Amino acid sequence: MWLIVGLGNPGPDYRGTRHNVGFLSLDRVSKRFNIPIRKASNREATGRGRFGNEDVILLKPLGYMNRSGDVVAPLVFRKNVDGSRVLVIIDDMDLPLGTVRYRVKGGSAGHRGMESIINRLGHSDFGRIRLGIGRPENRKDSSSYVLSEFTGDEHTIMEKMLDTVTDLVEELINEGTLDPITLNLCNIEEEL
Repeated sequence: MWLIVGLGNPGPDYRGTRHNVGFLSLDRVSKRFNIPIRKASNREATGRGRFGNEDVILLKPLGYMNRSGDVVAPLVFRKNVDGSRVLVIIDDMDLPLGTVRYRVKGGSAGHRGMESIINRLGHSDFGRIRLGIGRPENRKDSSSYVLSEFTGDEHTIMEKMLDTVTDLVEELINEGTLDPITLNLCNIEEEL
């Protein structure tokens, strides 16, 4: 069984924001795998189904981002999902827009949702895909930046990232493992 987790903020006000690329990625995976995601409770939205020969659970924690572990860990423990079959998809301001990075293990890199998951699981031995959303020019304005929507040509880059994430998730489930990879999907200065 695979557990694919996308982190984001619930509600229509946050739907297309940079901080929600985890949710957006999970929506794209849901569509390709034909596994609908439905609100299961005030705490989570899930989709359950099969892809190829594998059982798959898609999970969106619906509470505060920095409490994501409160939803992820109980599901991992209840379903006895091995860490090698858990994948968390998050945004990352430290990666340039258009960068997709897959790794197994590692720290939170300051992402509070990831930090919460690591703390509640008691380990960091699971896969993660970080999606580069870049940083604002004014570093002090990071809160409003992550909660802002992608603009103009950034939408094209974001769409490429979502397609790439979906390809990586499909490959990971089909192959059972992936080598660490970092992809820069565009040269931002040329694209923008």
